This record gives sequence, structure tokens and C-alpha cells, in this order.
Amino acid sequence: MKKYIIITIVLFLFACNDRANQNVFGLVIHGGAGTITKENMNPEKETAYLNKLTEALKTGYKILDKGGSSIDAVEATIRIMEDSPLFNAGKGAVFTSAGTNELDASIMDGNTMQAGAVAGVKTVKNPISAARKVMEETWHVLLAGDGADAFAGEQGLDIVPNVYFQTEERFKSLMRAKEKEAEKHGTVGCVALDKKGNLAAGTSTGGLTNKMWGRVGDSPIIGAGTYASNETCGV
Repeated sequence: MKKYIIITIVLFLFACNDRANQNVFGLVIHGGAGTITKENMNPEKETAYLNKLTEALKTGYKILDKGGSSIDAVEATIRIMEDSPLFNAGKGAVFTSAGTNELDASIMDGNTMQAGAVAGVKTVKNPISAARKVMEETWHVLLAGDGADAFAGEQGLDIVPNVYFQTEERFKSLMRAKEKEAEKHGTVGCVALDKKGNLAAGTSTGGLTNKMWGRVGDSPIIGAGTYASNETCGV
């Protein structure tokens, strides 16, 4: 898996160094490895992660290869990971100390320098899409809690009951965390460069296992969890 990720990063760096070539594009993703140890990773699980990461990469690649925008590629790529229970984002989000799931996400367009984010949403199936709606349909940057959930529904995004995000593996993590310290599972993210030379970046997460309800980390904070500028970089 490390070799696969390194190759992806090298390809992206090559693209960034040759942005005058309008046919060049790049894509980098991360799945939030967190504190995964060898003892908790078997061949079957490693294959499952690699397959899903590959699917996410291919999704973004197809968009960019056809001349699509970096912002479209970032959103679509992250949605693949949000829809999988493997990652601490969307479907696989960790539990709060109250036994619920609260999700954060952010996205930024390096061409326009516009950004959007949501924090503490409980019913939005794909928080990264809600973050984009905030960026494109409001004059705000960040919406949180019930207001963000309501806004997403008004925008026609998929709304699901909070139990949708709950998986047996994440519940076991919560039980372990209550017995000791919080487990860290990381976030998912994506940076893309399209053929027009535009950068975009996005991040999505469920936060920390056993976090206090209402806690907001750095992922939905523009400039801390996500940043993109055509003049500099995408993170």
C-alpha cells in the first residue's frame, strides 16, 4: 500500500511542476490511517482498504482525464470514501461519548479562493457535498449543527437517520475508548489539479472516538484542515 501511495504522490508532484502543460493533471488522497497497527491489520482488511482507495482514485482520475474540474474531482473522490464503512468519514464515522455520530467536512477552490464547510452534522449522508453547497449557495464559509443539517436538506442532498453512520466496529472502538483513552482514526482527504491548472482540496471526518458531543476539530476549519490556492499549494 505504501508503494501505491508514494507512486500517486510522485505523479501529483510531477503534475505540479509542469502546470504549463494543459494536459497534465494530478490527484492525491489519504484514507486516515490513524493508529492502525500491524496486529489489527490482516491481509483481507488491507485488501479491502486498498480496493476502496483505488476506487476513489479512479473516480477522481476519470473526471480529471475528461477535462473535469478539480473541485468536481475532489467532491466525487471523497464521497466514495464517505460511503464506505472502512473510513472515519460518512458511513464509517466514529462515535461521540453520547453514542451519536457528528461529522465535519470542508472544501476549497484554489482558483476562486472560495471555501465551504460543515461541522457537527448528524444526518447528511455526504458532508463533503454539504460543504460544497455552503461554498456555492451561501455567503458563509461554515455552517454547524442542526442549521447545517437543515440547509443540506433544503439543497436536496441525501438525508439519513443518524443510525446510518453507526457500525459495529466503530461501536467497539467507542467501548474500548471509554475504558481508556480516545482512539484516533484520522480523516479522509483529497487534493486535485485539473488540466486548467486549478487546484482544489477537501477533507471529511467523524472526529475522535469518544469525543464530547459538540466538539469540532480542525478538519472543517479553512486554513487548518483544508486549504487550496493556485498560487501556492493544496492541503
